[in-house]
Amino acid sequence: MPKRWIYVLVSLVATSIVVSSCQREYSSDDVLPTSYSPSIIVGSNNQVLYGLHPVTGEKNWELGLTTPIYASPIVYNGSVYVAAQNADVVFKIDGRTGEKTQDIYYTGGGAGARATPIADEGLLYIASMNGTIYAIDTSNLTVKWSYATNGPIESSPTIHNGNIYVTTIMGGVYCFEKTNGTTATLPAPASPTWTLNLPNASFVSSPAVAEPYMFVGSQSDSNMYCIYLDAPGGGSVGAVRWVYKTQGPIKSSPAAYAGTCIFGSNDFHLYCLDTSLDIGITVPEARWIDSMNSEIVSSPYAYNQVVYVGCKDNRVYALKIINGAPKWTFSTNGIITASPLAYKGKIYIGSHDKYLYALDTARGTPIWKSNINGQIECSAVADDLNTLNGHNSQISGLTN
Repeated sequence: MPKRWIYVLVSLVATSIVVSSCQREYSSDDVLPTSYSPSIIVGSNNQVLYGLHPVTGEKNWELGLTTPIYASPIVYNGSVYVAAQNADVVFKIDGRTGEKTQDIYYTGGGAGARATPIADEGLLYIASMNGTIYAIDTSNLTVKWSYATNGPIESSPTIHNGNIYVTTIMGGVYCFEKTNGTTATLPAPASPTWTLNLPNASFVSSPAVAEPYMFVGSQSDSNMYCIYLDAPGGGSVGAVRWVYKTQGPIKSSPAAYAGTCIFGSNDFHLYCLDTSLDIGITVPEARWIDSMNSEIVSSPYAYNQVVYVGCKDNRVYALKIINGAPKWTFSTNGIITASPLAYKGKIYIGSHDKYLYALDTARGTPIWKSNINGQIECSAVADDLNTLNGHNSQISGLTN
């Protein structure tokens, strides 16, 4: 074969190989996988919900809603739920993208909700300002049962050991079975397992549970109440075990941690009470009481033998649980009514100065701050995308 034809043949083969290679590389119509980042989710009175990267504080997404966001979000079964304050609707949101996927309506007379929803075993519980607790089936977004209490509900419900506990601003305390209120085919009104009426009390503080007790603070009589959930030593379920008097309204929700009840008061003090009382003792002793410079409506977060709490003196405090000794403080430029969230070595907390802060838990050193253009009342929630449920603060809901 002549050399000229050999050269042409080699050139054609080489061209074929290149074209074939290019076709193999670019001919696929498959969509490349999308990468999503974990988020710290928080809202404010500017009606926008934000998803921020936990490490950098950079914005993953934002979503405009139709209501100021006072109740904290909750992450459940991979979705974010936010209750509207001024309408009978809960927004269901994709936590990866920040896109709203559903508006969940309930009939509450337009009163809306100021408390954070809670969820368990497929049910989302909404505490409405009309005084009704709603259990919504997250599989079909219908109300499974509802129950009208004795007054508006501003505090978040608490779930423990198969029961849901609800308190009202009229001093009512209610215990429901979580799945109560249904027949085989049709929903029916729920009925409480037990109720307690404390006529001098008014609850915006949410209950905290540590067997055999439930703790809840009152804004009207300045008392922290301890209520039996079990009946040891002759006690009665749903009865008051003890009452501790402070000198100011209690709007801070308690943290029950390692035999203590920790909470703030409008009397400028943070209290840590020993909860294990001998029979016959009716008033608990304070393990320690710390003085601060303003009211404490932020709910404390107990984590790794340290309690973190915000204060209306613009500061975040970290205190040793064993004796209340200060570990560090951090100052913002606005009052703090939101509750802190501890997550992967950081404290996340919002301020009225319109910033969400990420602080190092060891020293209180700021890692980042993000301006979200609105005063922050609600507490942040972490969505790590690795579990079906998120990480919430000690208690969420309206705390101002």
